[in-house]
Order: sequence, then structure tokens, then C-alpha cells
Amino acid sequence: MANIKGENLRVLLGDDDQHLACVAASTSCQIHLALQVEEDTTKDTDDDWIIREPVGINWDAQVDALIVIDDTETGITADSLQVGRVYRLRFSQTAGAAGEQNRDVVDNLLQLTGNAILTDLQLTAQNQDESVFTAQFTGHGDLNRTGTGTL
Repeated sequence: MANIKGENLRVLLGDDDQHLACVAASTSCQIHLALQVEEDTTKDTDDDWIIREPVGINWDAQVDALIVIDDTETGITADSLQVGRVYRLRFSQTAGAAGEQNRDVVDNLLQLTGNAILTDLQLTAQNQDESVFTAQFTGHGDLNRTGTGTL
């Protein structure tokens, strides 16, 4: 069994599937999927156990990154993000040779793609520290497994 290092799991953003780019200088990312359930027990239920039924599925994503100013940067930077905008978002394993910054997408079952709204963008600039931003996205529709390979 092989482990996947954190630098090889990335969030990519864009307008559509053909124009996705990694978030530049990313320090961490996460995808969260949740199933909403509600009680389905009635007075007619014979069992003593509470019965719960799924009523909804939602997902969200977060990415943390350093704030960089670089005119040659090909990744997504804080100054290119807009709160309220719908982005095509992909969570994917990446790879890359030296100097390629782990931005080459690996086609495997970890690849998840969907539309998401940028709901929160926080920029933090602490004295004597690198400036960072946190972008939080709320899923806008399905999150689909788009990879075809194996893990």
C-alpha cells in the first residue's frame, strides 16, 4: 500500500473542465461531503430504535494558500478569486517532475469534480509571517467522481 503525500492532492479551479488550474502556493486543502438525515420514526413504529432517512447531500471545499504576486504565475491566486462566483472545482491527485510544482493531474478514482460557489475569502497578514488566504467553497450541485483510473 502506498501513501499519497499532501502536496499531491490539489484543488483546481476554472470556468469549465478544459480550463482548470491549481491554486498557486497552496498549503492545504480539504473536501467535505455530508449526508443530512432526519428522523423517520412515527407513533406506528414497532421498533424502539429511532429510524433516520437521508434527506439531502451537500459538499464543500476549502483551500489555504500563500498570497503571491507573480505576473508569470499560471495557477489561481488570491487576486483572481471573486466571492459569489461559481467555479468549476476539481479535487485531484497530482504529480510532477522537479520544477513542475506538482500540478500535473493524475487520472484516478480520487478525482472529484463539481460546481461550487466561493462563499468566503479570508486574507490574513500577521506581522513577521507570510500572508495567506483561505477560500471556502460551497457545492452547487453534484460532486462527481470523474477519474477513471485506479488508486
